[in-house]
Amino acid sequence: MPHAFAIANGLDWDTEIKSFWAWLGDARGVIERDVAATSLVRDLIAEQRERIEEAAALEADHEAARCALTIAVALVGFHYSSTQKLIAGLKEYGVFEPPRDLPTFDTIR
Repeated sequence: MPHAFAIANGLDWDTEIKSFWAWLGDARGVIERDVAATSLVRDLIAEQRERIEEAAALEADHEAARCALTIAVALVGFHYSSTQKLIAGLKEYGVFEPPRDLPTFDTIR
C-alpha cells in the first residue's frame, strides 16, 4: 500500500500500534470481566469466550494460555478494524463503485 494512501486513511504505523494496544486493553478487561468494552470487542469475545476457555483449559498453564488467547483476540480485532478503515477509505476513492452502464446507440437502421 502506498505510504501516502495509508496516512491519508489513518492507517499509518502509529495508528495501527495504538489500535492494537487499545484492542489488547479492552480484550483483557472483557476476558477478565473487569471492564465493559466497546460493543465490537464485547461481541467478539462473547462469541469466542467458550472457545477461549476451552483452549485455555487444554494447556498446562491456564493463565499463560488465557494471556496468549487475549493477545490473539486483540490481533484479530485490530486487524478487522484496520481492514474496515481501509475499506472505508477505498470507498471514499470510489474503488468499490459498480461499473457505470454507458448508454448504447443503435446506429444500424
